[in-house]
Amino acid sequence: MNAGIILMDNDLFYEPEDGFWLGTDRLMFEANNLEPEWPMSANVFINKMAEPARLTKGLQKISFADFKQILGSLIETDPKATHRFLVIPLHRSGKSLSIRLLHTSIGESPPLMADNACSLSTAVEWMANKTSHFEVSFTAGGTYWVHKQ
Repeated sequence: MNAGIILMDNDLFYEPEDGFWLGTDRLMFEANNLEPEWPMSANVFINKMAEPARLTKGLQKISFADFKQILGSLIETDPKATHRFLVIPLHRSGKSLSIRLLHTSIGESPPLMADNACSLSTAVEWMANKTSHFEVSFTAGGTYWVHKQ
């Protein structure tokens, strides 16, 4: 398999040539900021919001920080699951979101070029300036990828 095919087979919305990492050394950024797992929350309300039945109905106007903790609580319940969300940024900064869990699957492997949780805020802000909504998948190990539209 050649590198061109690997790039075509991944399910990323953005590619290096799209400018997502423009001006940033990705390897250095991830080495300095790597998050081995999604953050956990001790907040009982965040943990209740992370219930799959509630997430499939959607959550409105949540903060980006709460979203990351919801992901941590959701992934802790089943570390082998991959969760695909619809994300609607409410501001160009990506700091306020509406979300809905679209699908959960077991054993799905992330694409080779999936990103680490440390860059999620940058990705959400970048996407908020490009589109009104997008789909993104999350799995254990602090891994995510934005889907093509």
